[in-house]
Formats: sequence, C-alpha cells, structure tokens
Amino acid sequence: MAQKSSQLEAVCSQILTKSDLEISKTLTEKILQQNIVTRIHADEKSATIRIYSKEQFDLSVITPILHDFGFTIIDEVSYSKINKNSTIHIYRLRLKNIDIKKLERAKSNIEWVITSALSRKILRRCKIFALVYLQNLSIRQVLLLRSFIEYLNQAVLSINYETLLQTLTTHDETARLFLHYFIIKFNPEAGDRESKLEEVSQLIETSIKAVPQIMDDRILKLTYALLRSLTRTNYFLEHSTIAFKIDTASFSENLKGLQPRIESFVYHPEFSGIHLRMSRISRGGLRWSERHEDYRTEIKSLMIAQEGKNSVIIPDGAKGGFVINRTSNKITKAYFNKLYSLFVNALLDLVDNRIDGQIVRDDKVVAYDEDDDYFVVAADKGTASMSDIANEIAINRKFWLGDAFASGGSNGYSHKELGITAKGALKSSGRFFIEKRVDFYKKSITVVAIGSMNGDVFGNGMLESKAFKLLAAFSHKEIFVDPDPIPIVAFEERRRLFTAENGSWSAYNKALISKGGGVFLRSDKAIELSPQIQKMIGATTHTLSGEELIRALLKMKVDLLFNGGVGTYVKSSEESDLGIGDKQNEAVRIDASELRCSVVCEGGNLGFTQQARIEYALNGGKINVDGIDNSAGVNISDHEVNLKILLSIIENRGILSEQERKESLAALSEQVIGMVLSNSYAQALAISRDEALSRTRLDYFLITINLLSTHIDVFNRHDFFIPKNENIGNIITKNGSIVRPVLASLLSYSKVFVKSLLLDSSIIDEAMATTYLHKYFPKSFVGTYEREINDHPLRREIIATMMADTVINLQGSSFISDYQRFGKTKFLTKIRSYLIANNLFGADDIRREIRHNDYSLDVALQYELLNEIEQALEFSTGWMVRSADISQLGDTHILGYKDELISLLKRLEIKRVPIILKDKPDFNRFFSVLDYLRFSIAAIMLKEQGSHSFENVMTIFYLVISKFRIIELINVLSGITLHLESDHLLRRQLMQFIEFLSVNYTRKILNFQRTGETPEAAFKSYFEDKTAIFDTNMDYLNNFMQRENKDIRAVTTVVNQLMVSVI
Repeated sequence: MAQKSSQLEAVCSQILTKSDLEISKTLTEKILQQNIVTRIHADEKSATIRIYSKEQFDLSVITPILHDFGFTIIDEVSYSKINKNSTIHIYRLRLKNIDIKKLERAKSNIEWVITSALSRKILRRCKIFALVYLQNLSIRQVLLLRSFIEYLNQAVLSINYETLLQTLTTHDETARLFLHYFIIKFNPEAGDRESKLEEVSQLIETSIKAVPQIMDDRILKLTYALLRSLTRTNYFLEHSTIAFKIDTASFSENLKGLQPRIESFVYHPEFSGIHLRMSRISRGGLRWSERHEDYRTEIKSLMIAQEGKNSVIIPDGAKGGFVINRTSNKITKAYFNKLYSLFVNALLDLVDNRIDGQIVRDDKVVAYDEDDDYFVVAADKGTASMSDIANEIAINRKFWLGDAFASGGSNGYSHKELGITAKGALKSSGRFFIEKRVDFYKKSITVVAIGSMNGDVFGNGMLESKAFKLLAAFSHKEIFVDPDPIPIVAFEERRRLFTAENGSWSAYNKALISKGGGVFLRSDKAIELSPQIQKMIGATTHTLSGEELIRALLKMKVDLLFNGGVGTYVKSSEESDLGIGDKQNEAVRIDASELRCSVVCEGGNLGFTQQARIEYALNGGKINVDGIDNSAGVNISDHEVNLKILLSIIENRGILSEQERKESLAALSEQVIGMVLSNSYAQALAISRDEALSRTRLDYFLITINLLSTHIDVFNRHDFFIPKNENIGNIITKNGSIVRPVLASLLSYSKVFVKSLLLDSSIIDEAMATTYLHKYFPKSFVGTYEREINDHPLRREIIATMMADTVINLQGSSFISDYQRFGKTKFLTKIRSYLIANNLFGADDIRREIRHNDYSLDVALQYELLNEIEQALEFSTGWMVRSADISQLGDTHILGYKDELISLLKRLEIKRVPIILKDKPDFNRFFSVLDYLRFSIAAIMLKEQGSHSFENVMTIFYLVISKFRIIELINVLSGITLHLESDHLLRRQLMQFIEFLSVNYTRKILNFQRTGETPEAAFKSYFEDKTAIFDTNMDYLNNFMQRENKDIRAVTTVVNQLMVSVI
C-alpha cells in the first residue's frame, strides 16, 4: 500500500499546477532582459526551485549545479510557455531534506549563483556552492574562496583541488571565519582593525583545534597561514578579477624549494595567473601557459632562470604567467586580448604609483608591505605582440612608468628590427672564432641552423654575415638543405625571405638551391636523398624520414650550429626524454655525444639541457649557455625601460616634448646597441679568461662555487650539475679547465652576489659611484642631461649593476673567492679599491685597444696582455685592502694623482719599449711601465705620510723595484703551479712580504734622504752604508734567478733572506 502511495505521489508531482503556468508580467520582462532567472519557493514541508530561461537546457546541465549546493532533488519537470512571441523554458525541481531557515536566509544569493552558473559568464560550477546555502555567501565571496583554493592548489602540490574543496565545504563555519578575517584585514573602512583581527583569529584557531581529521586540520591551517601572509588585494576595488599579493617569506614553510620574495595571484572565472619576483626591483616576461595543473611551478622555474639571465641588467629576475579556462581553438584574438588586459590590470592593482616623485596608492587598497612602485613586464611565450596593449593600460591608468611599463611595442626597441638578440649571440660565440683567428664576416664558415627566416633570432642571425655558408636548417614544419651554396647568393635570398610576408623555407627560390638540395617537411615519411645530401650527412641509405633527416643534420660536422628556434634539441646521453619536457621535439632530439659541430651558438632558449652542454664541452665542443649567448635581448629591453624613465623625467620638466622624447629614444638606438654588444663580448671574454685561470687556480673556483651555494638562494650544485669537490674532475676538460657552461653560470651569479652586497652598502651613494651611473647611458646623453640622470629613481640599482658588471667581467668570477676570508666590510673595500686602481691606471683605454685588434694581435698575446693588467690591478687592490686607511680610499683622494702619475710614467727612463702595436706609442709604453704602476698607489700613500714630492717617492720606488728584481720575483711566484692549500696560503704571504719589502725599503730611503738630495743619490748613499749585507743578498737573489727550476720553497728562502735585511 505504501509503495502505491509513493508511486501516486510521484505521478501527481508531474502535474503542472496553476503557479507553474503563471508568469507575471514583471517576471516575463526580467526573463527577456536577463535570459535566465531563478526563483526559489519554500514552505514548511518542501522547497521548489524554478528556472526560467530563453535558452533550452538539458536537465543534465542543471541538476549537477544543484548537487553542488548539496541539494537532493525529489523530482524534476521541464516545460515551455510562449509569451510575447518568445518561448520561455521552465524547469521545476523539488528538493528534500532542506534546512528551510538557511534556504530562506540565502535565497537571493542561491538564486543569483544558479543563474550565473547557467549563464557561464561569472561562475563555473563548483562544490563550493554549498557554502552559499550553508553560510549565505555572495558570488563575490564564492570567487574569493575559489581564489584561495586555486592558489593553494598551485602552491602546495601535495594537496589536490578536490581535497581542498571538500575540507572547506565540510568545515563551512571555519570557511566563513576565513572570509571574515580577510574582510576585516583589507576593508579600507574597517575600524579598530587590530582588535577585530585578534578576535577573529582566536575564533579561527579554536575552530581548527576542534577538527578531528589530520588532513582537514592541515588544510585549514594552510589556508589560515595564507590569509596571514597576504599583504594586498584588489577585492575592494570591485573589479571582475580577484588579486592578492603574498609575502612568500612568511608562507614559505608551507612551500617546497626556493621561493620568490614577492608573489601576486590573480583569479577570474575564465583564467588565473601568477606573477613572481625575486625582489622589489625585478623584471621578466608574462607568458601564456598551457600547464593548467602546475603553472606556478613552471613560472617559478622560469623566474629562477631569469635571475641568472638578469645578472647583466638592473632588475632581478621575475616571471608571470596565466592559463585560460578554454581550449585554444575557442580563444579568439579579441578574447585573448581581453583576458590579458584583465590580468595586467589586476597586477597593477597590487602596486603603487608614483606622482611627482611621491608614492601614491588607491585609498581602497590596504597595504601591509613596503612601498612597491617599480613594476614592469615583457613579452614572452604567447604574448609577443602584447606590449602596446600593456603600455596602453599603463598610460590609461596614469601609471608613472607609462610606455616604459612593457618593453618593445610601437614606441620601443623592436628586437627583430634591431636584430639585437642574434647580434649579441654571435658576438658571444664569436669569441670561439676569434680564438681560432677566423673572422666569419670575411671568411666563410659552414653552418647548420634551427629556425626559419621569418623568425627574429634565426632571421637576423643568418643575415649577420654574408660569408655564412648555410648548408641546412629546419623549423617546426620544414627542412631546408643546400649542400653547396654560393654564400652571397644565398645571403640575398635569405634577406628577401626575411622581409617577405611568407618567410618560410617553402618560399625559398628553388632555382637558387645548389644541386641535390631542396625543401622538405618534417612530417615526410620518406625523403629521397640525393648523392649530395648523402655525402653531406654521411648517409649510406637512400631515404630518410623528415625526423631522421633532422637528426642527421644536427650530427653534421660543421663550423657552427646556430640555434635560433624554439625547443630542446640536444640532451646528454645520461638523460631520458621524459625529463626534458619538450614532447614536440622528442623525435628529432639527439645526444650531445653525437654532435660533431665545432661551435654552438644559443640564440634561442633551452636548445640544450645544461647536462648536454657540459657533455659537449667535455668532448671538446665550444659552447657557453643560452643565458650568456642571448643576453643582449633582455639587456636592450632594460636599457629601453630605463631610458624611457629618464626621458619621462626630462619631458615632465618641460625640456622635451612628447614627440621629441620618442625621437630621442629612437636616435639613441645605435649607441645602446653598441653598449649591449660590448657587454656580450666582455662576458664571453671573461669566461675564456676564467677557463685559462681555472687550469692553474682551480681552488679559487671551488671556493667561489661553495660561496655562491651558501649565499645565493637560486644557485645550487644540483641544479647546475656541479659535482662535489671530490668529484670535480667530472666537469674538467682534457686541457684541465672547468667546462665553460659551468664557468658561465659562475660568472652570472658572481655578479648577482656582488650586486646584492653593493646594494646593501654606502659605496653606491658616494660621489665616485656617479661615474658608473653615467656609464650606463649613451655618452651623447650624459653631457646634456647629467642632472636628470642623477635623479633617476633606479640610480642605486644601476650603479650596483654597473660596478658588479665591471669587476666580474674584468677579474672573473673568482674575484669573490676571498669573501669569506675578508668578511663583508673588507670585501667591499676590495671592490672599491679595484675600481679606484682601474681608473687610476687608465686600464679601460688599454683594454679597448686590445679588443680592437682581435685579428691583428695573436690571441695568446691578447690574453697575456689582459692578464698582465689584471695581475697589476690585483696586486694594487690587495695592497689597498691590507694597508690603506678607509679615509684614503675616497673617490678623489687617490684619483687626484692620476694626471701627475701619467706624466711621471711618460718621463720614466725605460731601456726598451716593446712594439706591440705599430703607431701606438702610449699603448706600448703602458706595458713597459705596468710593473711599476702596480706600486703607484703604495707610492701615493707614502707621499701622503711625508713631505716628499710624489715624483721623488715614485723614483725611489722605481729604483728599489729594479734593484731587488721585485717584478721578476712576483712573476716567478705567480707562475709556480701549486697543489696544496697550504702552498696557496704561503704564496699569498710571500706576496705580502715582497710588497712589505718594496714599501719599507722605499720608506727607509725617503727617511734617509737629505734635503736637496736627488732620489738617485739618496738610493746610492743608503746602500753604500750597508754594502756587505746588500751585496750578499743580491748575490743570493741573482743566483736564484739563474736557476731553471724554481719552487715555492726556494722562493720562500729568497724572500726571507731579503726580509731580514729590511727589518
């Protein structure tokens, strides 16, 4: 009987009542206007939801939404009604087991959420809808909770999205308290904020303590920790996005591995994104990511990589990225632009503005962090054409950086038009050809390349020299083979393709391809190989698939493999393809052990894995790293941004009009290109010098590695594949040097280390530091706008970067190896001392002359000359660190003697001036007096201590150095190969003894000198009184110098003998 009653009830429920069929005029108009309207009716026994829609839905679309609320549906019925020539579809759903009070309280919010979910414009369906019913949350609050869940899902990969949802919906009261905490913390109108936060914090902690399940407890504590670490939000700006900034340091215990210092997260129903910064002054691109599951992990790894690449520019590393909740085939350009704009606007909501030099913040943003007004972005994967849109947003918001916000764009430096990335890459890897004395601008070299002529890096790279003999290239679709090209003919055709609308290889004039060549597809199953191709690749088979042909091309014996494309094409023989991450190019990837090219140029990113670079270098290949080779791109963008900031200052002061400002930026491009390429050249040269130095002073580099591992968060042996010291032989080449890919990383992170020290010091605020600020900008600009340059808001960061760049590019990464021995204060003195000595010697002009004679001077001689300069500077620097008072190291104190020193050295009698360069007498004389220059600072200090003239002091120094064969002693000591750590310590001590000997003999003679006596006469008279001991010592010294084999012990004996005579 009961069963029949239930069946009857079910049948009756399908019968439409009068209220089901009646639609009021007001409701009809609302339906027609909104398309979808939801109404809830409840009484003591049941609750009914009616959905009115112009669009027809399957009930399978509606019922899951109601289930997300936790509703149980008794029955459902759908029907239609025609009103005013429009069909209205009606869905009636009856619910059971409902808490009527909660339903009535949340009625309007539930109705709005159902409507929004069905309209697919604001909300996607989600189980968090249960909190709308249980806690009467608004749509905005639902979105806020979803933003927390989305961020935690990305940041803490050990907990999945569903578990997070389940916990927060199960503990709905705690979830409500989380929202309450957030509102109090960031509501700009909240009064008595501290006490209210304390009150709700106690409620949250009590609530969490009562939770019995360990996973729920962890998730609730995690969410609470996130809320406490938030520093800003745009929530009260009431934009369609919800964004918040995280003080990651206070949240880091919940995260694994290295973390950014500043993090911003943006949530929107249609996309979500992240932006990570290593410091307040950071820069990096925004990319469209396809890794929905772990885009934060992707962006974080790219931010860490960017930190190393940014060692040559002012800001630290940053990276941003976003994912779109739509398949790519449904993303139109207009839709993409809309979401990109929302993302950029949300990020700008979280930073400050600067007006008339003052920090300005929106009144509706409550901030718990420091002032944060420097925020810039750049193009990246998927956003290459978005700079103008980003800058338009900045300008419309009156953001102080204006069109300096995003580099590039219509009013910026176009990398493709300038060809800067390719030029820089070839300038960097060109070092290998200089070392072979091959000028590839004049002499043909064979090339295999990755990319196509319509690409920026590839296209510009293959137009850099008319002498390139491009034998083959491949892109993501095509393969180009030209077994025996005529370089100039092929160059002209490549130039035509570069500017053509269709610059793919298929558009190459087939009549200009040499015999046996052609254009093929990567997807070809079988390509007939001509005899010419067979010979070129060394194949015995007559056919290869497109993918097999590419692998064969990569293995060719050529002078240069140029990577101007996208993808990872070479791994180490110990790596598996699974760990590479580039599935698209897996079929064409080869092992580094299979490479036969002489040189690799990495114009593109990630073409090689780091392990592949190391393996290739160990096999004798010449390679740096991508961050070194293609650094010119990021470098010129940074110059652009800082020039725009400067030009805005000039414009705001009424000196230039807006149009003149734009014209000035364009006019400076050639000078900026020159500075950027000079840096690319200098970095590659520094690595080569480190390569040579690591053969004899390996211990310096081991100390450097340990130091960076300890002090630089982003640097660790594991990630850079640097073994422990006992296994360091695994990265040592056959000629005994550390492999260049490792040295390149050491160079970059040594700059990061020095820069961080300088930013935390007063050196960059001193008058001498202004020189390095001016060096950053084009020379023609400095004279005209010196005052405005001095007022640049990034003055300190620019100076620190330029100083770090100068020191490390010239002295190499091992410059920092004595940091632990010196300590921070003394090491900063070392930096200051080196910069002073370098300026005093006028060494920059001499180095410039050496570099201008790359192909006329033998490379070994070039390196020898550069080493002589650095050894002299190292000696002078060491003396200042040990002996000079800090007050004597002021910017004008020592440098005030520069003109007098140069004049004295020109008058110094040198028996024979070697002719290194014809018609360069000053250059040649510099090296003839360099050994005496190294003591010039000591001479200045002695002059300061007495009444003698500087010329008098220098002359006696010169006589002492000559008589005691000091320079020869130093050269002998420097040239001895050492193996024991104790011997390295002994060498340092002996150098100090030799220095002491020279200075103290000079001081004694100065004190002995009579009034009116010439330096020469004083020197002679002094030793006439000590003939016996002097002659004995000189005989001992001369006999030692005649020996063929001189070891550290023998030098020790000689130096001790000389020391006895001076004490």
